[in-house]
Amino acid sequence: MKKLFKSLEKLICRFYPIFQLYHNLYKDVVKKEVELAGITKDDVVLNVGCGAIPFTALHVVEMTGAKVIALDKDRKAVKMARKYLKKYKLDRNIEIKLGDGTSEKLPPFTVAIIALHIKDKDKMLESLKAFGNSRGRIIFRQPVDEHKEEYGYLTDKYQPDEKSFQKMKTFKESCLFLIP
Repeated sequence: MKKLFKSLEKLICRFYPIFQLYHNLYKDVVKKEVELAGITKDDVVLNVGCGAIPFTALHVVEMTGAKVIALDKDRKAVKMARKYLKKYKLDRNIEIKLGDGTSEKLPPFTVAIIALHIKDKDKMLESLKAFGNSRGRIIFRQPVDEHKEEYGYLTDKYQPDEKSFQKMKTFKESCLFLIP
C-alpha cells in the first residue's frame, strides 16, 4: 500500500484538480495536529517524509503562516514537489529539501511532523529529540494495528504526552512528544 501511494502522488501532482482533491483529504488531519502542537506563525516546522505532494506542509502554512522545511529522501519526489509547488504558486513559506531526518544535520525547528510512512520511528524520535529546540514538539502518525509492520510504529517504550485521534484508514492517531 505504501508503494502505491508513493506512485500515485507522483502521478497526481501533474494534474491540478486531482492534486487539490488529494491535498484536501488531509486537511482535517493536519488541523488536529496544528491544534495538538499549538503551531503558530512563529514556529519553524520540520515535515519529514513530505512526498511529491507535500500536503502537510501546505496545510500548516495555510492554517498558521509558519515556515515549513519539508524533507523527503526520494530525489524524484523532492524535484516534483518543488516543481509543482512553484507551478501552482503554492511555494510561499515552504522549503523542500532532500533528506531523511536522521542522517543529516537537521535545520533548526520548533515543531516536527513525521509522515506515517517513515519506517524506523523510534530512531527518528531519538534523532529529533537530540537536534530539536528545548520546548519543541514532535508529532508522529501512528498506524492502525494491521499496518504497523508496513509503515513502522513507535514502540511502547515511548509514551506520547498527548494524542489526537484520526479517522483515517491507515492511521489511528497523531502522537505528540514534547522536548524538555
